[in-house]
Amino acid sequence: MKRILLICLAALWLVPGVALAHSKLETAVPAKDATVNVSPELIELTFNTKIEKLSNFKILNAAGEEMEKDKVEVSGMSMSGALPAELPNGIYTVKWTIIGADGHSVEGDYAFTVEAPVVTEEPTAEPEATAEAPTPSPEASADADNAVNPSESTTDKEGTNYTPAFIIGAIIVVAALVLFMRRRK
Repeated sequence: MKRILLICLAALWLVPGVALAHSKLETAVPAKDATVNVSPELIELTFNTKIEKLSNFKILNAAGEEMEKDKVEVSGMSMSGALPAELPNGIYTVKWTIIGADGHSVEGDYAFTVEAPVVTEEPTAEPEATAEAPTPSPEASADADNAVNPSESTTDKEGTNYTPAFIIGAIIVVAALVLFMRRRK
């Protein structure tokens, strides 16, 4: 009987991930896949559990360059950081890494687009002769066609497959029951 109890306790100790759920992104400002017509002043992420102070995020433009942001603030289930400069029009990816209340490090990303209206100033002097816009070369248009859209290349890193853990847990339970039944005979 002690052996079965020991096996069950070992099984519970070896498979704690089945019972614990990892932290997941609940809401974001700007939202995932959103198109905003004004550059955001703040990036705010809210998760389904409390997150630790070591959590952080970065914002990347379409070229993969990290954009400037102020210090990231973490409070309870939320993390935010102000953007000191206006973001130019384009696609941006927010990559976050958090440490959840369960102690696991979780990372993920999402994209949003800035499409602010372009403001043109009225000329104060006489307009000069306008030059024709150069025609893009075939190589440049081919490069633009092959460019990777960051929102298409993002992957959902939050999904976790617990199937192997359930199978291992079921095998342990069945083995414990078989041992228990053999001892009773």
